[in-house]
Amino acid sequence: MRVQVGDVRLFFDVQGAKLRPKGPWLEERPTVVIVHTGPGVDHLPYKNHVGPALAAVAQVVYVDLRGHGRSDAGTPDDWNTEVWSSDLHALFERLAIERPVLLGAGWGAYTALRLAARWPDAVSKLILSNPNARFVTQRSVAAFDELAGPEAGEAAFRFFSEPTDQTLGTYLRVAFPYVMGPGAATDALVRPEWHFELAVHWSRTEMRTIDLRGELGAIEAPALVVAGDVDPQYPRASIEEVVDGLQDVRVEWYRGARHSVWRDAPESLALIRDFVAAP
Repeated sequence: MRVQVGDVRLFFDVQGAKLRPKGPWLEERPTVVIVHTGPGVDHLPYKNHVGPALAAVAQVVYVDLRGHGRSDAGTPDDWNTEVWSSDLHALFERLAIERPVLLGAGWGAYTALRLAARWPDAVSKLILSNPNARFVTQRSVAAFDELAGPEAGEAAFRFFSEPTDQTLGTYLRVAFPYVMGPGAATDALVRPEWHFELAVHWSRTEMRTIDLRGELGAIEAPALVVAGDVDPQYPRASIEEVVDGLQDVRVEWYRGARHSVWRDAPESLALIRDFVAAP
């Protein structure tokens, strides 16, 4: 389904009813809006793990951000977290989604955090998987060196320092498998919805300047952070910066988990589900 939000149409999909029978009555469930990782991919992977797990206790809304998946591309000038967070807030209003639980995964946590800081009353809870408030090139390259070896570290350094189609291709071939795991990385790379132009553009622009640390204190929603300790793209020190900046936060670390925490540590799904269902 697509809905007009400002100058673009955003694609969204829904899993699970908002109102469900309970005896002779209807029981209202919370709504969870999932902000996908990226840049350049779409919502599809979340239909394989965290989405169905949450649909047992909530209504789940999947959305492709502007420029991603089946949503309209817009223009490169609008490929940034200020616009993406505004789009999501407008989507809430257009669909009459009142104070959803906002789930930001990896790169999607940038937009989720920015939305929750700009409109503190718009979000009831935050779920963040391997969130960062800023991208620190040296920190990430060092993590690739340590976890994957110098070839992966060099590929990451070249792409982060000078993002082009060529350096992105080398990064995806040499370093990316250590972010996702070999099987998951292969599945991601063959998906036709990956928007590589956007990935290069964002890496050349906002990735170099974004720093949400000063905005985190404005977030009022209670947050759950699920974190893997072997994600070189989003290393532990960067995740800890987010945890330290939030007012009301619980963090759970999963040893050996990479970028997709719920894929590597499926026990995290029960924790997330309980957090959503709790009053």
